This record gives sequence, C-alpha cells and structure tokens, in this order.
Amino acid sequence: GLYEASARGNALGGTLVGSTKDASAVYYNPANMTEMTNVSVMVGGTMVWLYSDVTVDRRSERNMNPGIFCIPSFYVTTPVWGDLHFGLGTYCENGLGTKYGTDWTLAGDTVETTLMQFTLNPNLAYRITDWWSVAAGLKMSYITFNNKKRPYHGAPGGYDLMSELDGDDISMGYNFGTTFRLFESQDFGRLNLGVVYRSQIKHNIKGDFDINGTVMGFPYQSVPGAYPADTHSDASARLTLPQSLTAGLNWDSPNEKWHAGFATTWTQWSSVDTISFKIPARTPTGARSSFDLPLEWDDVWRFSVGLEYDVTDDLSLRCGYVYDMDPSSSERGTTMLPGGHRNIIGLGAGYYIWRSLRLDLGYNLVKMDSGERDITVNSVRHAFGTRNSYSHMLAASLSYTF
Repeated sequence: GLYEASARGNALGGTLVGSTKDASAVYYNPANMTEMTNVSVMVGGTMVWLYSDVTVDRRSERNMNPGIFCIPSFYVTTPVWGDLHFGLGTYCENGLGTKYGTDWTLAGDTVETTLMQFTLNPNLAYRITDWWSVAAGLKMSYITFNNKKRPYHGAPGGYDLMSELDGDDISMGYNFGTTFRLFESQDFGRLNLGVVYRSQIKHNIKGDFDINGTVMGFPYQSVPGAYPADTHSDASARLTLPQSLTAGLNWDSPNEKWHAGFATTWTQWSSVDTISFKIPARTPTGARSSFDLPLEWDDVWRFSVGLEYDVTDDLSLRCGYVYDMDPSSSERGTTMLPGGHRNIIGLGAGYYIWRSLRLDLGYNLVKMDSGERDITVNSVRHAFGTRNSYSHMLAASLSYTF
C-alpha cells in the first residue's frame, strides 16, 4: 500500500482527512474540496529508495536493493456552481518492488518484482451546510506487474532457467467521503471530522510468460518433459486490491497558527488471500497449467499523527509519525514483499514563493521491523528473514490557487 500523495501530506503522516486546504483533498478526502473557493492545482512526486538485509535459514544473503522508485501525483479542484465542487486526481495507491540478484538461494521464488498502480479519480463534492460536506467519485485503476525468477534454481537436474511474467489491466472502483465540523469557537479553535471509504478493485491482469535457458546443458525447449514446452505464452493473474475505511480529526488553533491531525485507516488486506496465475501454455501432454500463490494476509490498521506550525504567513513547518501494521502471514509468504510493521517519521516545510504559488518539501524515514517467514521453494521450506529494513522518501509539490 502506498499513501504518499503529496509532500505536505507525507510530512504530516497523511493526517489531512478532516481538513486539507489544498487540491490534494481529491486523495485525502474529496469532501474537503468545498473548503476552497477558487480553482486550485497541485503537481508533485515522491522519490523512494528501499533497502533490506536478508537472511535465508539464518545465514546472510544478497541484500534487497531495487533502486529508486518515483510516485507521481497531480490534482485539480474547481467550484462548479454554488456549493458544488469538482476535482480530478491521479496518484498511486499500490506498488514498488524488490530485487535480489540471480544467484541468491531463493531465486526460484523471486529475482526481481515490480508492481505499480495508478488511479485516475474524478470526484464531485457538495456543501450541504456550513459544517457538513459530502463527496463521491469513481476510481479508474491501471496496474502493471512484472516478475522475474529462476525456476527450479537449486533443485537437482541441472536447471539454468530464467522466466519472466508481466502484464497489465484497467479496472474500476469508487469512493465516498464526508467532512463534519464538530465545533468552532474563539477559545478552542476549530475541530473537523472526516471519513473516507474506498472500494475493492478486482483486477484480471493479462500479459505474457517467457522462459528460456538450459537443462543439463541442453536448450530448454528441446528437453522432453520441459514445462511448459512453449517458451512463450499468454498469461493472466487475478488480484483484488482491498477496500479501506479512513477516519481523521483535524484541529486549527484559535490564532490559526497551529494545526494538528490524527488519522486511522482500516484496510481489508484479507481480500488478498491468494493470487491466481494462469499460464495456458502447451505442455508435452497438451494440458494447460496454472498455480496459486497463497498469501493469507490479515486485515490491519494504520495510525498517524501530524503537527503543523505557521511560522509566518509564508512559511510553515511540519512533522508527523505513522505506525503501519504488516498484513502478511508468517506461515506463508513470498520474497516479492518483505514483511514487518512500519514506523514512519516525517518532516517538512511549505513556503509561498510567489503570491498563491506554494512549494512543499518533505522527508520521511521508514523503519520496518525485522521479521522471518516460511518460504517454500522446490518443495523445500526455508526461513526467509529481513532486518535493517528501511526506506528514504523525498517529496516535493507545487500548488497554485487562481
């Protein structure tokens, strides 16, 4: 799951559900689009670098270091008529990847994996009263998946193979949001409650499967009983992206200098119980093949707090903290995704560099708990462990209000 939707939101731990005050409301809570009275635009991105030390059967292995990923975002909001507002956003809710190397012990499970999902999200918001707004939107989800591995690596038989499975898909979902002002006074300031629901999205990823190499020194396709006999075929995989429910509180001080937020998200990761792969390649017997990747993930929670201080009318300083629970099972798993609860610290600043043009910068340090899980490769069970797992995230956003 990716929650890095803007530089300001990253620094504040995503605690912009009850009040957002910029165009990224399309992501955090589209009901907050009614806070703005003019056209507002935001464009930005987050650079992510991941790293982890890896052990197999408690022995050090090649480290996991897939390089740098970029998570882009773009938002625009505008009043339409009266209390009706429209907003459009594109951002990423799922993705990133892992990379180990071709010679590590569990190369039969994963050598390199990349998954990236992009959401195009139009929304309408309506202010029912001065203290209550609602919104609804459609989510068009585009997903790409690529996996490389060495089938039967380490098994007897002289296998030296490399396979690649990749594909993409477009599917649809929806979201609802609401914002409710709990109170506002000169002595205590303003407190808002926001709630956002995001639906499941069921993807049927379609693409290609390729395999090549040698078995005992002979070309793979010439070996009797090779699986599959074709070195290239169509392939597909069914993957359900989970539904989630987010609630948050946002407080503004009476002097409008201090801003604090709290948010929590429940995500139904149990819907990602199994990924079903189908590879309808021709085998020597003429049969078609498929396999299931059991995950048995759990539903989890994500908790975050954020604090923002307006030093001047132009300069704001921010900080935040997130505790993000790991949904994966210790009994079943895949090296495509290291496990472990995540602790995230965020820092950031915003500055109006010209009139209504604001630059936001943010940095997040993600520390993932050490963990170990069972991985079965070539019918042999291994203990796959990760430690010293962390990510550095640098984000920048430019926003302009007309």
